[in-house]
Amino acid sequence: MTISVLAADRLPYRPLEGPRLAAAFNEQAGIGTGPDPPPAEVEAGCLRRAWSRFAQRVSTLKEAFGLLLPSVISGAAQLWKEMRRAKRTLAAMLRFLAQTRNISLLGDYQCLRLPAGAS
Repeated sequence: MTISVLAADRLPYRPLEGPRLAAAFNEQAGIGTGPDPPPAEVEAGCLRRAWSRFAQRVSTLKEAFGLLLPSVISGAAQLWKEMRRAKRTLAAMLRFLAQTRNISLLGDYQCLRLPAGAS
């Protein structure tokens, strides 16, 4: 068995720094100005793809957060705002998702699953 340890603000399989991702998502949700300094072309593409993936997971993430979020969420921007309200930081969101649901913000990865027979 191989064990990997990610820093609290890192996403599995994404070459993005947590604070920059959070700043980009804040901008997408209309509650911030985006990463400073602005992302270069490659990072900007990664951030766009991350937001697109996040937008595809609205119902999955809403279900994962359960009663911590309002029952009606109209889209990705509102979901991000409500997740921030519930958990404050990206690191807290990632920790919550990994520890309670064995998923991450942008995907359901095998690396977050417990091995068969483990509890």
